[in-house]
Amino acid sequence: MFRFARLGLVALAAAFTLIAAPVAASAQPPTNETVTEHSATETFVDVVPTCEPGAPLAEITLTYNEVEHATVFEDGRVHATFTQTGTFAAVELESGATASGHFTVWGNFNQSNQTVNGTFTFSVHGTYEDGTRIDFHDTDHFNVTPNGAEFFFTHCHD
Repeated sequence: MFRFARLGLVALAAAFTLIAAPVAASAQPPTNETVTEHSATETFVDVVPTCEPGAPLAEITLTYNEVEHATVFEDGRVHATFTQTGTFAAVELESGATASGHFTVWGNFNQSNQTVNGTFTFSVHGTYEDGTRIDFHDTDHFNVTPNGAEFFFTHCHD
């Protein structure tokens, strides 16, 4: 999976867990924050996403738009969501094979005084220079119940 997707999922969950400590309820409106980024570019080394292990490393360049939104309530409830979508170009480090296409990452995070949950999706569609198609989709979900039980599932398909 692309580095930005892994880092985004971990960072989002950790950040909102820390800032959402329960506070005494009051009549204050929630705090809202929205961050928008247009035509951002990032280059890094990772694998072109696949559900199969052992994919070769590639230098990947992304150009994307992103919107992040968080609502934090005085009583500790949090709702956060983000969408990142754009294009990618990848060059495998060993073979030099190139691929390009489109990706979308979406996620949400919810916390109350009793539960925490989040769902994330990651889709990539593209083509290698030899015509080989890239069709990847991953869905991850986690849930922590009021008694502390933790549940997680991931569903990946190419």
